[in-house]
Amino acid sequence: MTKEELIDYVYFDIAGEYLNQRMEDWSQTQKWYNTVFELSVPVRYTYCIGILNTQVMNGGFEQYYDNYYGIFAEETLKGLKEIGASLTHQLVLTSTEILKKHMSPGVDLFTFITSNEHWDNKEIVDAFNRLSNEYFDLEDKEDLTELLGTYLQNCEIS
Repeated sequence: MTKEELIDYVYFDIAGEYLNQRMEDWSQTQKWYNTVFELSVPVRYTYCIGILNTQVMNGGFEQYYDNYYGIFAEETLKGLKEIGASLTHQLVLTSTEILKKHMSPGVDLFTFITSNEHWDNKEIVDAFNRLSNEYFDLEDKEDLTELLGTYLQNCEIS
């Protein structure tokens, strides 16, 4: 089995099946968030890194946060660090720092993202456009499939 098959047809499928069984209304972001944290760590990292890559490659960091996948950004950072994806980690970390810079005191990242307040801010949108372009340029520098696949080969499927 190739690393890509291991990611797509084992770990990502486990995540998808589990979430689809438990989620009837994906707009219930708190339930979705909690359900993702019921997944085993390797499955959770696969889900978080997979959705990051899909969302950003399709519509940039703006799409990642606009579709609420950014609620998993902090867990995604843990996964990226664990698999050794330092360049991608830095871009995601920068994206969260940009958001945190504009958050009101006492507001957490989850609440800020789900409130959609960030799209009223040109500075955030412009910064996300720059970060997205940097992300697109990573393809030749850091292979997430290779890094995640190597990590998963050393994990027990659960």
